[in-house]
Amino acid sequence: MERHATASGLRLPLLIALAACALATTATAEITAVTAGAVDLVTPPDSTADQVLAYGLGFPFQVGPEEAAVFCNVRVEGIAVTDFENGTDVIIFDDLATISADNAVAISRNERRTDEEGNERIIVKFPVIGGFVPVGALRADGTPHPHAGTGFGLCQAISFPEDENGHFNWGTERIHRCEVHQLSYDGERFEAVRSASGLEEAHPVVDGSEWRIMSPGITNAIPDGDDLLLAATAFTGNGQTTGVIRWRRVDSFWQPIEYSSVTPPGVSWAEASLVRDTDGALLFSARGGGGDRFTTVQAWRKSGDGPQWRLVVSTPDVRVWQKQEEAPEWGSVINLPKAHNSGPMSIGSAADGTPYIGANLLGSGRQTLCIWPLNAERMDLEEPFTARAAADEFGPAPGGGAWMVDHPSAAVVRLGDGQWHGIVAYRILGNAEHKGAPPAAQSGCYVEEVVSSGPPVPPWRFE
Repeated sequence: MERHATASGLRLPLLIALAACALATTATAEITAVTAGAVDLVTPPDSTADQVLAYGLGFPFQVGPEEAAVFCNVRVEGIAVTDFENGTDVIIFDDLATISADNAVAISRNERRTDEEGNERIIVKFPVIGGFVPVGALRADGTPHPHAGTGFGLCQAISFPEDENGHFNWGTERIHRCEVHQLSYDGERFEAVRSASGLEEAHPVVDGSEWRIMSPGITNAIPDGDDLLLAATAFTGNGQTTGVIRWRRVDSFWQPIEYSSVTPPGVSWAEASLVRDTDGALLFSARGGGGDRFTTVQAWRKSGDGPQWRLVVSTPDVRVWQKQEEAPEWGSVINLPKAHNSGPMSIGSAADGTPYIGANLLGSGRQTLCIWPLNAERMDLEEPFTARAAADEFGPAPGGGAWMVDHPSAAVVRLGDGQWHGIVAYRILGNAEHKGAPPAAQSGCYVEEVVSSGPPVPPWRFE
């Protein structure tokens, strides 16, 4: 499949002016382009004339020494219901040019049940997102990783009353759950099994705490020693925040053992994401909610083993928080105007470790997806690159609506060429599909490369 690189001369106004902090960055490391190829994943193998299914969101991760995969969500087409999801497939690949649904493994699908009152219900399964230790992975000291070939996934499962057509309506009563899957791969067969060991609760409890898991973030987990760190949303009786969950494999089960809250309570936060910076620090991002803050891009930074997170990039309303080691609370130090459009956003990194924010361009609706590299000091955003400008490339969306190019999710993976690639997955569809219109030829899941100039910073070690 042919891919071409695109870049944009669009300039985001200067966002943040703070005193520079010392970072161990490589002067030559920078993002140079983003590829833009044809759609990679369109139709799941179990799509039928009676139930037309389509692929959408993709969440990439490493599964073997030279193999990557995506959790790819499945959507029900031809029905006028927004976000009528139908579970998740795992698609394994070793070349960006040959990604195919032929080897798709269905690990989650919707369920139908009769409740205690005799009412029929449909349980809608949203995307599985989690963490995985690839086959053949080594520890930092070169010894075999004890959990290689295993991982976990989280899936929001929402139960609705069925209507007379066997569909559901967001305006009705619903029951929210968060399912946990245990994952395994032996180099040939990928499997997912719903968790036992107490994790089958409606909202799994983070061990030894009052925190319960509401939903995964928008990117898969990153390694931290033998553990995995996942951005997620959690809650207690005092409210809900987004933060980082530490997962550890104990007695053959991946379990959440610790939750570190990052965003402040009192505002709806979701779709969190997490990367490791070139100096070992953690960078965290989340989509804010409530009024104008629904469009907020926010990025936090955590240095080494330090206990605190410091908000270093926030757009819009370009709000910046900072928490010193001894300070009891977060402090807001900058509040600047809007800089991107409403929609899902995330933080990712190129193969050379350059971190970036992926979000929709201000004024484009969701039709133009861009990435904004963080600058060397991690206190500002550089000029954006255009990942996809759907209206310019494809013309008007079918059905009289607009294009949706959204839910960017990134990972750094090694593929069959033995090279490390910074990839980003996103979906394209016409929003008329949410009203029952047939999918456009361009609709589906895209997996592209964020091209960078510096030497790779691998997240995993192999022979």
